[in-house]
Parts: sequence; structure tokens; C-alpha cells
Amino acid sequence: MMRRIPDRLIVASIAALAITLAVSMLERWTAFSDLTNWTYDFLVNHGGYAHPSKDVVFVDFDDATFAQIQKFPIPRSTVADVVTKLGQAKPAIIGLDIFLSEPRNQDEDAAMQRALASAGNVVIAIQAGTGQLPAVPPLPMFCQPENAALPTGFCKEGAPGAFAYGAINMPFDSDGYVRNAELVAWGSQNHKGESFPVFMAEEYLAQVDPNCKNCTLSPLDKRNATFRGHRVPFSDPEAGTFRIGDWAPHVATHISAWSVLTGAVNPAALQNKLVLIGQSSDAARDQDFSPLFRVRAANGTRQRLGGTELHAAAIETLLDGHAVGEVLPWQRWTINFLVLFGASWAFTRLNLRMAFAADVILFVCIYIAAQIAFSKFHLWFPYLETMLGVSAALPCGVAWQYVKANLLRSETEKQRAQLMSLFSRYVDPAVAKSIWDRRDEVSLEGQERLATVLFSDIRNFTGISAGQPSHTVLKWLNRYFTAMDEVIRAHGGFLNKFIGDGLLVVYGVPLSQGEAEDASNAVRSALAMLKRVEELNAEKVEGEEFPALRIGVGIHTGVLTSGSVGSRDRLEYSVIGETVNLASRLESLNKDFGTEITLSEGTWERVKDRIEGIYPLGATQVRGFDEQVTLYGIGPRKTKSSNVEAKEPEVLA
Repeated sequence: MMRRIPDRLIVASIAALAITLAVSMLERWTAFSDLTNWTYDFLVNHGGYAHPSKDVVFVDFDDATFAQIQKFPIPRSTVADVVTKLGQAKPAIIGLDIFLSEPRNQDEDAAMQRALASAGNVVIAIQAGTGQLPAVPPLPMFCQPENAALPTGFCKEGAPGAFAYGAINMPFDSDGYVRNAELVAWGSQNHKGESFPVFMAEEYLAQVDPNCKNCTLSPLDKRNATFRGHRVPFSDPEAGTFRIGDWAPHVATHISAWSVLTGAVNPAALQNKLVLIGQSSDAARDQDFSPLFRVRAANGTRQRLGGTELHAAAIETLLDGHAVGEVLPWQRWTINFLVLFGASWAFTRLNLRMAFAADVILFVCIYIAAQIAFSKFHLWFPYLETMLGVSAALPCGVAWQYVKANLLRSETEKQRAQLMSLFSRYVDPAVAKSIWDRRDEVSLEGQERLATVLFSDIRNFTGISAGQPSHTVLKWLNRYFTAMDEVIRAHGGFLNKFIGDGLLVVYGVPLSQGEAEDASNAVRSALAMLKRVEELNAEKVEGEEFPALRIGVGIHTGVLTSGSVGSRDRLEYSVIGETVNLASRLESLNKDFGTEITLSEGTWERVKDRIEGIYPLGATQVRGFDEQVTLYGIGPRKTKSSNVEAKEPEVLA
């Protein structure tokens, strides 16, 4: 037989699927894309920055150098002096991130040409033409490309000038920040080739490790390339870009160009290094937004990185194998669905306060997981959509609880009405309502309580019913029991059970109105029962011969045990103990004292100041009890009993 799937699982599944689809659609919204980029930057700035590279050196025409030279643009002869001095230090490769596309005076241009030729390993910058940017090639005197259609390549051998040229284009995200670098650059006539960072990294490794294997960029599949044995995931396969993984305020060893010009730099610090020459001064305006701009420095400013520093970060990322990959869309949707399913299921079970706490905990866990994946495994998981999904799951779960509670409320009310209808057959409806309202006080386990027990019996019912058909006797009993039940209910009694023609009634169980009030209700109920029997005897119903009845009542107040009694499969709520037994014995003693209602001393003590007409019967031995019991009576009494000499009643006020 198939088992029914729990409602919470169905609701959680539907909610998780709907929210997953909704948050996946947010990717098309530009504002959401910008927020996602912000969360990416948050991971960059809180995962620990990269240490300055030991392989890459950045020679910077910084503000300190500009303050000494006092000219802008920097004279080409000054740049040539820096190139010459760097070439003498024997670095593995030099990258000049300064355009040489416009002529200056002959002396400056000639000095630059000699410097490039003297160094012999300088890669100069060009700008590859794109849809928005025009191509900016170097002057022929500085480089004559072997293949002018390629965006990056070697200069012709034998011609004075640079060793090679490279496209320094940097891709910008929709918010104007740089987070990626190009692996592939596009040249004229849609020819593509390596970008400046890739070319520099390859040529550097070719110089320092000629036997290096896998030291050239190679395609792996449509989504990945390999370099130096490391996987390099494409951030955009069509554009041929990758995510920079090594971020720091100074990802490369920083040297001021003025230190090179003045000879303050130890040439050994540059030997066999990959040296980049650029300018980060305010005058050069070669500064871009990057993830580091999100964080304020100690002086309260935000840092913008120069283009050369961005290339250094891209080169270091390739050398270290720290290119950042991204979780595939289907993987991201699967993770989101599972997280949202768990969150939705939990929110359908928790109260509002606990649900809010769980929501906060989930937020923290999602961020921690994303940060670990980014910092340790260089894997980018766009966690903003997961957090938004969890936020949406909370009201969904709470709303489901509210709707379910309202749907079930009518059913609960119906069940309550049915329960109260059944319970009202045992006690007065007002008492039943009181028990329901005070249900927290009711215990079905065995519990000792002080209560008043009333036991009644029809006198000589065996003789009255002798020779009568059983259905007639049953009809008499039902009429009598109905009348007695009405009286008992009216006085707050709990008609516990029918014992043949007898009744066992309890006052103070399962709920008490106070010891004295419970006992008083029992005595008043007994008097009302006698009066109701007289009325039954006087009633004449056509077609019925209801016999004249007399009853005896015994009442005792004491400690008893109330609770569920019975077998594993059949239980009833009942009372047991000596209090019940004594009440039964007192009822039978009415014949001996000529009374109709007999009270124990325990009951008398609680009603003596509340009810008039009580008289003493003295102490007598009761069967089953070792000590004599002091008895009292109330109501009519015969002048002579069969076994005990009658006394005139002494009425107690």
C-alpha cells in the first residue's frame, strides 16, 4: 500500500521549485547583475589578498617620479633611459605598457628605438581595434609586425626596435569594473591571438624555464583552456576572457621609476624577472575600478588600480593557476533547489521566532560556503540569488502555516463540538465547557485527589422488577437514570458509572470548585434526587406502569485516585479507593438508620456551615473498615428501623 506523502514535503518542493525559477530569472535584470558583482567583490576583499609576486616587478612612473620630472607626458627619452637601465639588469622579459603610436621629436624617438633594440626583450603595448575602440598600433620605427593582422605577435627580426607587441585591451563589466582579463585578443579581419598577459607569461616561462611543458596556452574544451598544467576557465567563452584570481593593492613588487633612473635599485632584484613598465600617477589617468575599490583604505580613500597593475594581476593569476571558475548554471540551480527545499521544509515547521533565527543562520552558512569555495578552490558561486531565495522561502513557509491553521481550524472546531457533545452526556454541558476551558488541569494519569463521592441505589429493585419482562425493566431504569442524570448535571456532578440500578457520582473530579463547594454540591444533589424520585412516582404516563421507587444515598468526602483504568485496548476514566468503598457502604446503612441520605464526618465537616437540616447518627461499625465511622443524616427519616433504635433527629445548624 502506498504511503501518503506528507503535506510539508509537497509544499516545500513546490515552493523550492517556484522560488528557484524566480531567482534564476533575475539574472536578466541589470540591477541584479550589478548587485551580484558587488557580492563577488565582497568575496575578493574578505578572502585574503595575494602576496606580492616574486616573479613580476612593476616599474611605476608614479606620483613621486612625476614630482621629480615635472613634465607630462613623460618625455620619451626618460622612458628610454628606464628601458635601457632595466635591460642592463638582465630581466627575462620587459613589458612596456605605454603607447608608442605617435611621433615625438627625432631625438626622443631615436633614443627610444635604441633603448628597445639594446634591451632586446621588450614587448610594447598596442590597442586592438574593437567595435568601440580604434586600433592603436606602434610606429613602424619601434616595431614592424611579422603579421599585422594579429593583435599580438613578434616584430620582424633585424629591424631596430622592440622584440614583440601585445594587445593590452581590458574587458569591463556592465558596472564599469575590471574583474576579467583577456585570454584571446581580436585583431584585424577577425584574426585572433593571445592577449598581452598571456604572451608575457609565456615568454617569461620560455626564458626562465626553457624545458617547461604546457607553458603555452592550449584549448581544453569549449569552457576551459590550460596553461602551465592549470585549468583556466573562460568567464565568457565567446569573448575569450577569464576571471582574475590574484588581487592585492600591490600584486607585483613595486619599484618607482625614479629609483631606476637614479640607480637606487639593485640590478639583482630585476634579473630573470618579468618587468612591467607603466604609469599610475594621477596625471596619467590610467586607473580603473576593480574589486579593491569597494574597500576604503586607512586614510579613507578608495583605491583604483592602474592598467599595468591589472595586467600584473592577470599575469600572476596565470602563473599561479588561480583563475576563478564559476559553478555551471545547472549546478547552481540544483544547489539552489536543494537549499530552498530544506529551508522551505524547516520554515513550515518552525514558529516565527525560530524561523527568523534559522533564516539568519542560513544566510551566514551560505556566505561562508561561498567564501570557502572562492578563497580555497577559486570557484565563484553567485550566492545572492540563494540568499534572496531563502528570504522568499521564509514568508512562504510562515504563510503556509497560517493557511493550514485556518483550514484546520474549522475541522478542529468540529471535532471539539463532537467531543463536547459526547462529554456532555457524562456531565452537565456547563461543566463540560468548564472542563474544556480548564483542560490543562485535567490529568488522565493516576492522580490522588480529595473529592466527594455520592453512591445511590434503588430500594428493593430486585423485588419490584421480579416477573417483569427485561425490556420493561430496562425502560424503567432508563427513565429513572435520565431523571437522575439531569439532577446530577445541574449540580456539577460527574456521573462516573451505572452499577446495576445504582449510580456512582463524583464531585471534584476531574475539576474541583473547592472542597467545601464540591461536598455541598453532592448533598444538594442528593436532596434534589429524592425530590425528583417523588415527582417520578407521581407522574402518570399513559400506557406505562412505572413502579413507586425509593432510593438511598451515601456521601463521603476523602482522598481517592482518579485516572484511566482498564486494559491496553479498552480504557475508562474512573475513581478507586477507600473513599469510593465507604460511600457505597454508607448507602447501604440507610436501611439500618431509617434514613435516605447518609453523610460521613468528612462530608459534614465541609458542609456544616453551608447546609441546614443535618443531624447526627452517631458512630457505627462499617463492614470492611476497622474503626467506627461517625455518621450524619439529612432529609426524611423513619421513626423506627429494623436494627437500630430510632432517635429523634438533632438538627445541626
